[in-house]
Amino acid sequence: MDERQAILLKKHAIVALDLDSEAGALELAAKIKGHVDKVKVGSHLFTQTGPRILDDLHKLGLRVFLDLKFHDIPSVVEKACASVSQHPAIFLLTVHASGGPNMVRGACQGARTRDVPLPPTVVAVTALTSMSPMELSLAGVQTNLEDYAEKLALMATDAGADGVVCSPLEVERLARVLPTGSVFVTPGIRSGAIKGDDQTRTMSAAQALKAGSTFIVIGRPVYLASDPLQALEEIGASL
Repeated sequence: MDERQAILLKKHAIVALDLDSEAGALELAAKIKGHVDKVKVGSHLFTQTGPRILDDLHKLGLRVFLDLKFHDIPSVVEKACASVSQHPAIFLLTVHASGGPNMVRGACQGARTRDVPLPPTVVAVTALTSMSPMELSLAGVQTNLEDYAEKLALMATDAGADGVVCSPLEVERLARVLPTGSVFVTPGIRSGAIKGDDQTRTMSAAQALKAGSTFIVIGRPVYLASDPLQALEEIGASL
């Protein structure tokens, strides 16, 4: 990995700490912090540890993408996002676009109304990268995945969201219709086949950045690797 690739990795990569233990997550975070400065804390880890995981990651000098995908009535989501905005480690948070424009608007107001110098970026989840066209149909949505994701993305950004979480396969299309400067967070980054993978719409890290991703979320290719640091370095070398 050369200097240019190292800069790209640090700028764009978020490593998902989707492990089964707090100790394992912190061990991985400590290993990779020289190569990346952003990590993701999702519902699995957060429900085990509560806010203390955020404090520990902040002590390591890492910035946190809090991926709890808030989805509730607008007032509840607004209060939750206001609380999130108070933690100095959190730079990015998620809500479900399918909660509707009033909920997304409440999330943005909550994240931005407190006396916080740098409020977290609010991104809306469109269609989960694990969702297949058949599942979308079973949910009663009578359109294709791409059109559905675009409709949700437009609604969310109109309501004030800074951008979206979407499949890397959808970034180029969405970039043509969303406001200039919109943030694109793309999970589903893969460098090869993973046994039991439930992500169906994936790309390599290099492909995702070329498509226009702002942040690429890398999970299983790193934390399932026998040598996570080497795996991360190899991803960096591919950029």
